[in-house]
Amino acid sequence: MRPTPLLSLSALTILLTGCDANTETAKKPEPAAVAPAPPPPARDLVKGYTLPGNAAIGTGTKRGAHALTWTIKPGQGDALPGTPTIAVFRVRGWTTDGKQYFGDEDNWDELLLSTGEATTFRGWSDAVAGQRVGEIRKVWIEGDDSSSWPVQDTPENHLVMDLELMSIEPASIDSGSIPGMPIGEASLKGSTTGLRWFELAPGTGTPLKAGDTATIRCAAWLGDGTPWQDATEMPVTITIDESMMPALAEGIVGMSPGGIRKLIIPPQLGAGFDPTGTTPPGAVLVMDVEYMPAGDTTANATN
Repeated sequence: MRPTPLLSLSALTILLTGCDANTETAKKPEPAAVAPAPPPPARDLVKGYTLPGNAAIGTGTKRGAHALTWTIKPGQGDALPGTPTIAVFRVRGWTTDGKQYFGDEDNWDELLLSTGEATTFRGWSDAVAGQRVGEIRKVWIEGDDSSSWPVQDTPENHLVMDLELMSIEPASIDSGSIPGMPIGEASLKGSTTGLRWFELAPGTGTPLKAGDTATIRCAAWLGDGTPWQDATEMPVTITIDESMMPALAEGIVGMSPGGIRKLIIPPQLGAGFDPTGTTPPGAVLVMDVEYMPAGDTTANATN
């Protein structure tokens, strides 16, 4: 009897491995797909009816990473542009523990404010984005622990504000109601930080720039004409740097010796956002500043 032929090498390979011996390299299994990371947990919804101020319904519209808004009254005027500008708002504001920081009970503050976040605080520019003149919004802004947060004594508290946009880039300010030196025919100037000023006297010589040292004399008032006790009438020598009030540092750059400016200072550039200081929260300051020529011992910024 003839012996059973041995299985060929190729047949044996197929039996043992399940692979075709003619395949040069066995196929490697595809790597398992990596599951996407789960999204971060959503913030607890903020219910409008639980917030102080104007009644709001629902959980609001998310704007950016740190703000929610509710439309209380639609506006019919122009909308705020997408780039920073300055505008007039009526404001009431509280922290979420119910303490009021802007306005007084049912009264509102009327403030000249920048819409840019760089000169205000985190979440502000998102909160007012696209707001129309005449529109009233309720905004909720998540608390922050940075130095720009307007409620420094309770940074863990979120901020709730009722905001009415009154006008964008106001063309004029009632010069008859501004304290200090008369404005006369001086034109109003301003920047996107919210600072505005009148050039009461131009001065002559080299203009001031950041880092310069100069002797100035100033007098200041709250917007309602109350003298601001932190202002000095005596000449003082200052250096234009980060140690100065932001509005004063910006406001005197470009002045020449002998020049006089009247600064209209919104709260985010002055002291009005400091609820623990001597200035009422949200206050607008008016400051007359004279850049004194070298050797001059007289000044007329408060005359």
